[in-house]
Amino acid sequence: MSPIRSVRPAHLSGPRCLLREWVDSDAEALHALTNEPQVADRMLDEHPPSPAEVRAVLPAWRDAAGGEPRLAYHLAAVARDRLVGLGTLTVTSPEHRRGEIGYVVHPGHWGQGLGTEVAGLLLRLAFEQVGLHRVEATTRPDHPASWRVLEKVGMRREGLSRDHLFVRGRWWDSVRYAVLATDR
Repeated sequence: MSPIRSVRPAHLSGPRCLLREWVDSDAEALHALTNEPQVADRMLDEHPPSPAEVRAVLPAWRDAAGGEPRLAYHLAAVARDRLVGLGTLTVTSPEHRRGEIGYVVHPGHWGQGLGTEVAGLLLRLAFEQVGLHRVEATTRPDHPASWRVLEKVGMRREGLSRDHLFVRGRWWDSVRYAVLATDR
């Protein structure tokens, strides 16, 4: 079995958006995105990040990208030179070639297929460039739009994890999805 590959820099283009590494000038747009009430409600953070926290996380993500093997891909989703969201690929087990994706799209772009495009680009990165065998994702049971995104990119629902995450003083269930390289 071949080992996973580290992709530096990660840059993937789709028909309407691209995924690229973060730059410092993205901090203001990232802060606005993560503080959007409809986005903040779905995120796992205890509170939306401050401008200083956002400015600090960008160099931290760049530092993490330098590890060998690269286990974390935090990428900006950009359309027409504007930040429209973000995507993540985390290699959860290099030995078993397993990873997890996540994505956020600005509410002003919901319903336009950008979530599906971002998720599809993340899977292309995972399978075609990094060399993973299995990619997982979770979403909340009360988020059918996210289920549809995951299903459109070929992921299969594998079940419900009860009380999977403890967020802001409450337990959240998660709907689990996965896709294998051999499914594509």
